[in-house]
Amino acid sequence: MNLNIYGDFFRNKRILITGNTGFVGAYLSLTLLMMGSKILGYALKKKDLRYISNTKEYKKKIKTIYDDISKISYHKSYIKRFKPQILIHLASQPILSRSYIESQATYETNVMGTVKLLELAKELKSLKNILVFTSDKVYKNTQKKNLNENFSLGGDDPYSASKSAQDLIANSYKYSFFEKNKNIFIIRAGNIIGGGDWEKTRLIPDLFISSYKKKNILLRNPNATRPWQHILDVINGILKLISVKGGKVSKKSLIYNIGPKSNKSIKVKDLILDFIKNSKIIKTKYEFQKLKFKEKKFLKLSSNAILKDINLNAKLNMDQTIKLTSDWYSMFFKNKANIFDFTKKEILFFFKSKY
Repeated sequence: MNLNIYGDFFRNKRILITGNTGFVGAYLSLTLLMMGSKILGYALKKKDLRYISNTKEYKKKIKTIYDDISKISYHKSYIKRFKPQILIHLASQPILSRSYIESQATYETNVMGTVKLLELAKELKSLKNILVFTSDKVYKNTQKKNLNENFSLGGDDPYSASKSAQDLIANSYKYSFFEKNKNIFIIRAGNIIGGGDWEKTRLIPDLFISSYKKKNILLRNPNATRPWQHILDVINGILKLISVKGGKVSKKSLIYNIGPKSNKSIKVKDLILDFIKNSKIIKTKYEFQKLKFKEKKFLKLSSNAILKDINLNAKLNMDQTIKLTSDWYSMFFKNKANIFDFTKKEILFFFKSKY
């Protein structure tokens, strides 16, 4: 199952991916593997054995250095020998609620981890393209506004603030050190859903786990609106951006939002109702739970810039997103031994299909 798209741009490219054991990182690594790339991952091992990165097939095919991003300088020699041409930085503490409990660790990982990685990047002569994956929550004022890349940064909670800082740091390194020799891409993506996410505090994993355990799902912020999108639309955005813009060095950072089709945001409770209605395996109801921490109610994302610059628009509508996600979890609960191959089939179907 090989993918011959983007003009073979990624074939035989040496790509360093931090955070490759996570939800986004595993999909990205598998997709690039199917495109013929040579991958080196750097990440912490996922404790939850259900993650794709914990399958024996993934471990065999994707070489990974297992360590904290704050210790990446200890592995400098090995990474230099790999001679990466592309660096995709996904490693982070990604959970908003956890950032209130582990605030210092969140800043150390998301802020200083990024600094240490970019310090290493200064020494990698082979490296031409760096993509830093931040968040749609970097914006200062999200209330009922369609956020574009020119809005002010400044998250209020520790997670959002740390991702805002990560965004600013990456841009600073571009102007200070990489203006002539390396591209810096900064991606701010909307809320990502799809099969293979097992983070307990996230909405969709909680939905499928609650259904499997025959429990009601608890919604902490049912009227919050979010720009939901499928994981493979995000992967497609990352890869198309690098392939189109990565051939020559830009004088400035290339900063883009990646959001859902038609820039549409959906309320949490409406998304859950859509899943319950359209998924054959979900047998659950929802209950309300009091919110224990501060969280923005509205978040709408504009992806007009990336549509204009590289003609990128999400392929999947919400019905298609729900189907792919439900199919993945259905397969996992029926036959998890085949989930690695099933994930590859979904990737192939997405990229080969015109929808």
